Amino acid sequence: MRCVIVTRYGGPETLELQDHPLPDIQPDEVLVRVKAAGINYADIMQRRGLYPDGPTPPFVAGFEICGMVEKAGADAALWNPGDEVMGFCSGGYAEHAAVPVTQLMPKPKSLSCTQAVALPCQGLTAYHALITLGNVHKGQTVLIQAAAGGLGVLMVQIARTMGASVIGTCSSDEKCALLTELGCQHPINYQTHDFEAEVKKITAGRGCDLAVDSVGGEVFDKSLQCLASHGLLITLGMASTQLGSVQSLDLLVHNWKVAGFHLFGYTSNASATATALRDFNQWIDDGKLSITAKHVYPLEQAAEAQEMIAARKTIGKVVLIP
Repeated sequence: MRCVIVTRYGGPETLELQDHPLPDIQPDEVLVRVKAAGINYADIMQRRGLYPDGPTPPFVAGFEICGMVEKAGADAALWNPGDEVMGFCSGGYAEHAAVPVTQLMPKPKSLSCTQAVALPCQGLTAYHALITLGNVHKGQTVLIQAAAGGLGVLMVQIARTMGASVIGTCSSDEKCALLTELGCQHPINYQTHDFEAEVKKITAGRGCDLAVDSVGGEVFDKSLQCLASHGLLITLGMASTQLGSVQSLDLLVHNWKVAGFHLFGYTSNASATATALRDFNQWIDDGKLSITAKHVYPLEQAAEAQEMIAARKTIGKVVLIP
C-alpha cells in the first residue's frame, strides 16, 4: 500500500511517499480501506517532534481516517466487510489502516467520507471541549480563536446551536464572511483589529463567559484578559509553539478558571462518544451542523497540505484522499 512516512523530525521535506505491506491486524482491530484521511495540526507537531508522547520516526503520519471495513479481527465481530466507518489509528496517511474497535465509529450516512473525517478528531474535540467540559449554554458569550479552521468552524456551529453568542477570530475578511454564514455573530479579523479590544467593545466591557484557545503564547494571554468575572478559558492547542502565562493573582481577583483539554482523555468514555455522535447526526439532519472541507489533496501532496495549514491559508477541514 502507499503511505506517507515521517522519515525524521523536521520540516515538510521529511514526509516521504513510500510503498509498505498492508498492516497486520490484531484480534480487536479491523482493517480499513482509507477513503479520506484527516489532517490536523497535531500531525504537524508530531512531524516536528513537538507533540507530547508522540511517535518516533520513521512512522506513518496521521491518526484520523474514514473509509470501509475490509477485514475484521476475531474480537471485532460487530464490524463487517463493507461497513462505512471513521475513527482513530496509528498511521492514517495511507491506503489502509489498522483501527482498534475501541477507536472505531460508524460514519454518518448523510455525509461523504471527505466530510465525515472531520468528526473523529475535530468534531469530538469541539463537542467535548464546549459541552462536556465547558458546559456552554444559552445566554453565554463565547470567544473562539482560529474560528475558521477545521476545529473552529465546528465550534462556532455547536456554540451557536447551544444558544450562545459567538465571537470568532480569523486572519482574513474572506474567513470573516464564512463565519458570518455559519452563525458567528461577531467575526474579528485579528490582522486588522486587536481582538481583545474588540471583545471588550462587543461585550460592553463585561467580557466573555467562555474562551477557547488553540494557539497559545500571546493569544492565550490576551484570551484570558477577555474573560468576564467567573469566566473559563479552555486551552486545547499550541499552534504558535509558544507557551502562555497565567498570573495566579489574576485568577484570584477575577475568579477566572483555566482548564486544559486533550481529546484522548475523553475518547475512552464510550457513553460520552455515543452521545456526541447522536447529537452530530441530529444536528446534521436538522441543518444545524455543516462540514466545511474545501481543501482536498492526494497523498502525494501531504507536505503541501500541512504547509497550507501552518501558513493559515486553509478554511475548514483539510483532507487527504489516498
